[in-house]
Amino acid sequence: MPKKVLFSKEVILDTAFRLFKEEGYDAISARNVAKALDSSPAPIYKSIGSMEILKAELVARTKKLFIEYLLKERTGIKLFDIGMGVCIFAREEKQLFLQIFSRHTVKSPLIEEFLNVIREELETDERIISIDKDKQEELLHTCWVFAHGLSTLIAIDFFKDSSDEFIERSLKNGPARLFYEYLSKYSKKQ
Repeated sequence: MPKKVLFSKEVILDTAFRLFKEEGYDAISARNVAKALDSSPAPIYKSIGSMEILKAELVARTKKLFIEYLLKERTGIKLFDIGMGVCIFAREEKQLFLQIFSRHTVKSPLIEEFLNVIREELETDERIISIDKDKQEELLHTCWVFAHGLSTLIAIDFFKDSSDEFIERSLKNGPARLFYEYLSKYSKKQ
């Protein structure tokens, strides 16, 4: 009887994450991950424990990667950088974006978690702090709806151009205008 090949948890997670990125959430099964490793499913369970644990790890990796995109400084304006990050993530990680934001099977309150990360970032922006809390929340949701819609269209290749310049232009013509309207209209300093 040949000796079973055991894989480290990291190798299994890396393989499953690659599978997740290429084929989506529904492709994640012990059988499919084992096939990608040229193994039987037994080492998967031995190293990971359960498919629920594996899927939770994949969602956590995706969340970490997404937050890296959100928090990367591109323009020096936090809200604008976040919008750019959402759109660039959708362009560069289409499958992950669609799995996280378009699938009911990913059982995690991820959107609210992402909004909380954005809220925390915005609390450091003096211009945002000067707006009433209810208006801050209204602004956040309005900008999120726009950025999420734009990102979804980018992820499904709706636009011929999804360059950084296109994304920046689109955000400047939509949420950025709204942001400055809010600042002038609702700032507590007035």
